Amino acid sequence: MDYTDFTNHFLIAMPGMVDPHFSSSIVYICQHDKHGALGLVVNKPSGKDVGGLLVNLGIGVKNQNLRNLSLLTGGPLDSGRGFVVHRYLRDWRSTVRVTEELALTTSVDIFEDLGSEDSGLDGDLLISLGCCGWSSGQLENEVKMNSWWTVPADPVLMFQVPIKKRYECALSLLGVRAEQICMVAGNV
Repeated sequence: MDYTDFTNHFLIAMPGMVDPHFSSSIVYICQHDKHGALGLVVNKPSGKDVGGLLVNLGIGVKNQNLRNLSLLTGGPLDSGRGFVVHRYLRDWRSTVRVTEELALTTSVDIFEDLGSEDSGLDGDLLISLGCCGWSSGQLENEVKMNSWWTVPADPVLMFQVPIKKRYECALSLLGVRAEQICMVAGNV
């Protein structure tokens, strides 16, 4: 089966999507191949901060910037597992290069480095619990069914735009605003 590679793309939920995990969501696709896809919701705060996650993992928090960094809900799968999207600096035990500049790491050693004062990871970080996954062909079918819009990912949106404004900003990448979208089609 042929597939379209959506790696390093945003999936933007159509305004009519009712699934609470994905309603008004933006999903960053970290990996996509003929076997399926893995992504993280980048605009759903969990109500917790990354510093609290580190404390729960038994990791000291010397980097005070993490106390104000929102921990996101990355999706309904693996909700007890941490996922870090970051600028690529090096490989940790479980790092996947998404692009030349971006990577996804899931191993505890990155969380240990995050807690230190000199990790080099202070800047562009997106940290979540849980992820989204699609089996072979599933994501392509959802896109064909108009559940998602796709657009090349913009790291500025993921790392610098306030969480509450990310959906609106993602729509602007397509040149639209939510109120311009009509969810009903028909003939006149």
